[in-house]
Amino acid sequence: MKKVLLMPAGIGIAHVGRLIMIAKELQKLQVEVIFGAGAEACKILKGENLPYRIIKEFPRNVYEEKIKKNNFFIYNRTNFTDFVKSEQALYKKVKPDLIVFDTRITAKVSATIAGIPLISVNNADATSYYDYQKCRFPLNTTIGRYLPGKVVRLLEREYGQKFLLKAAERAIPAMLIAAMVNIFPAFIKLRYKPSRDPFQFFQGDITLLADIPEFRPVKNLPENIKMVGPIFWDGVNKLPVWSKEIEERNNIIYVTASGTGDKQIFLQMLDFLKETDYTVIATTGNTLSPKEVTVSYPSLYLTDYLPGSYIMPRAQAVIFPGGNASCYQALSYGVPQIATPFHIDQEDNANQLERLGTGVIQNHFKNFDRKHFLETVDKVISNKSYRTKAGELKKIIANYNGKKTAARLIADFMS
Repeated sequence: MKKVLLMPAGIGIAHVGRLIMIAKELQKLQVEVIFGAGAEACKILKGENLPYRIIKEFPRNVYEEKIKKNNFFIYNRTNFTDFVKSEQALYKKVKPDLIVFDTRITAKVSATIAGIPLISVNNADATSYYDYQKCRFPLNTTIGRYLPGKVVRLLEREYGQKFLLKAAERAIPAMLIAAMVNIFPAFIKLRYKPSRDPFQFFQGDITLLADIPEFRPVKNLPENIKMVGPIFWDGVNKLPVWSKEIEERNNIIYVTASGTGDKQIFLQMLDFLKETDYTVIATTGNTLSPKEVTVSYPSLYLTDYLPGSYIMPRAQAVIFPGGNASCYQALSYGVPQIATPFHIDQEDNANQLERLGTGVIQNHFKNFDRKHFLETVDKVISNKSYRTKAGELKKIIANYNGKKTAARLIADFMS
């Protein structure tokens, strides 16, 4: 029996969630699976009854202090080397035939040094094949939060967007190269020779993109990069004790902090919804724990995780930070979205939702108050075009089975 070692980036839910779904499909194909992940991700893996080994991972504060602020310099020569050595020690114990990684960039280096084949699971925007000309520049989470409103409005116009996208197409690879130069001493120490491709650490011998072209447009994909369709974890199987109380309600709004949200914004939104007629279902994900939620009222129902198959069909709208997994989960059920992005990747997702007409962005950096927030919620629910457009994407996504396609390609690669 072939053995696959799966290694997700451990901050957030999307990366570990995608590999969980692939792992379960691989098991059906008689492939042995084991995970190497950080302690936070392993809590989820334990609940899924999947085997795992704990390896080095960044603590939560790295997300808060760096990733959320679009700081690409999360690795230095020391921690990069430590991560690689932690992975190499795991390889000696597990002896995998193949490594499948999701955004854990050190896996690319450690597997290459060890001579182990590897497959990457990622998104189209982590490649040089993402079609920037069909995107909007993520203005709110970058320079927009610091500029006067008049300037932001100018940059939001067509000519402003063209200028920013041209700049971004060059700037993002340049920042990745700068981050690579920052850890070059680690490459020397590890005797690893990188290529000149700034996206190399997100790619494997083959790369599987958990996207659809309607959402993430691409151009000229090579043979070894394949778009398999959305893959997302559906959440825990267990329902909270209050689940039966809401089953007949038709005024439900689902608010989730997901894996990469913000505690204060999450609590603020729950408070904004306090004096409305909505039934508010809220999940904390691993952004915070339910015990940290200080907001309470009769129509608020709280837990850490919920099965998407339970809450999504009941929700009139979903409010979330803009992570990829939540985007695709909402679209798969045809639910309109309100995104509150905190960094570039989340805003890029949210911009695509707006382009597709399935949802809107709620900018929490400026004019974020009860009045503006509730106006956005009412707009998304009362304007039926959002649900109609989300329903159209639901039909498109139904033609894909990302987890099965990915598992089959992985099994074929090993054979």
